[in-house]
Amino acid sequence: MDNITKYLNRIAYKFPKGYPDMNNDQDVLLLETLLSKFLGESIILENQDLISLIKSNITDYGDLETSGRDTIKLIFSDIPSRGASSDSRRRDVYDELKTLVSKEESLSDIKLSFSDIPSRGASSDSTRRDVYDEIKSLVDKEESLSDYQKLATGSSLGSAVVDFKGKKYKLIVKGASDDTASDTDVKEALVSLFYITNIDSPFTKENYESRVNNLIEIANSGISGETSAASQKVVKYLEATSEVSTKNITFINQPLSSALAIKEVYPGQKLIRTGLFDSIRKKAQSLTGLPADKWCPGDLYVQLGDVSLAEDDNIELINDLFNDDWGGDSKPLTAVSLKQADAQGGKAKALLNKFTKVKNDYNLTKDEIEYDNSQYIEGINRLRNNVSKLVGGNSNIVYKVENGSLKDETRFLRGKFAALKSIEFLFKQFESGKVDDAIVALVGFALSLTGVNPTFFKVTGQKSGAPGKVDKFPRGQNVILYNVDGDYEPIKIEDTSSFGGLKINFKIEKGGEPYSVSINARNNGNTQGTLEVQKIQKI
Repeated sequence: MDNITKYLNRIAYKFPKGYPDMNNDQDVLLLETLLSKFLGESIILENQDLISLIKSNITDYGDLETSGRDTIKLIFSDIPSRGASSDSRRRDVYDELKTLVSKEESLSDIKLSFSDIPSRGASSDSTRRDVYDEIKSLVDKEESLSDYQKLATGSSLGSAVVDFKGKKYKLIVKGASDDTASDTDVKEALVSLFYITNIDSPFTKENYESRVNNLIEIANSGISGETSAASQKVVKYLEATSEVSTKNITFINQPLSSALAIKEVYPGQKLIRTGLFDSIRKKAQSLTGLPADKWCPGDLYVQLGDVSLAEDDNIELINDLFNDDWGGDSKPLTAVSLKQADAQGGKAKALLNKFTKVKNDYNLTKDEIEYDNSQYIEGINRLRNNVSKLVGGNSNIVYKVENGSLKDETRFLRGKFAALKSIEFLFKQFESGKVDDAIVALVGFALSLTGVNPTFFKVTGQKSGAPGKVDKFPRGQNVILYNVDGDYEPIKIEDTSSFGGLKINFKIEKGGEPYSVSINARNNGNTQGTLEVQKIQKI
């Protein structure tokens, strides 16, 4: 028997029936108290069925942490705290401006506003509203749930009350906190940090605090292959998360897992995320015309030897710098794309840039941003008809528009209008009867399988801390719609009255293996739309 079972048998005498009756409130409270003491963390059993139901149905917003009994905070890891997403993207702009200023003498005081950078809190607020919408949809279809009510109290966006199996629960949707939220630099620089340490086993409650304190000392001296700024971000994050918790352990085990997978086949080498790394990406971007991460999504390179970048390099010579096998060492570099467990697939909207230099062709114009609700509804109906015509008789696509009145809310309508406009634009770029190729192209672009990519390896960190899973993406590979002897399972485009965008679900074949894919076209948190591969899972 496992330790918990042994413990339950040992404490059974404390309950009137000789065992905990889960239908008895006093028994449940006593069991929660005893288990919390035994496990060293707060345990609430009463609401676990409700939480499990939410976890299994609302999956597009990262890992879910919960707290509370009757009032339950739902904290999603991929929802930024108010201002976090905006702050991170604005820092990126400042970094690019610094580079530009170093080259240009004519710059002076200018205030810059970018339409695709949300105002502080906008991205978080928009995404949290989407979660509330999904909770309402879940209530509508689940017999155990009823009486959804949206309240103005509980948080900046209010809260929701639901009835679950005859009991009322208040649900408050939250994002990750500022202090403990980790940006991309932290997640990736932690891999570099673990690579140079001797840590070779998972983090636990017993070793977490001592390990973190040691890691802070190492990172303070600078992490090999990282900028000083990235190293200090890691220090700040580790200091903010030095307290032992299940959440912190689960998170930090993932970059450790990725580092262990790399060390298994490339011990004693050098991981780089700056310097030569930046030079290669810049040259590849200029040669392909693609964003650097769409040419190759490698977040870091394992450097095995010296690299010389000649002035007359072409993209095939650049690609030839990278090993084609995991553990291969005949080439000087191995590209590694780092992913966390349950990570989203990737952003795909930049693909639209290939077809036009005028972003208003697929983005909302200033006039469209100022539409009233009736104009949005009229525009949505027009775009729905256009998309239906573009799909036409293509047997590989099913475009399903749910009957029902659209929510009379500007943010919701603007998001759906923006999603339809970008999809309509994409479909127009493909021949009649071949718009299914457009959807597959989105996935290929999001996965950086563009036909000009070098071989790269996706390493997915495991929450357990065991060495990460490695997937190979061969050089110049493309993806195709999955089929069995020419029989295709159709792409399903869902256009519902409760979701402020579109959901696209289908299957692809990559490297001879089938994968299920989910794409969301939705509001980006501000005024424009975004296209994101939410999930890609091997079947």
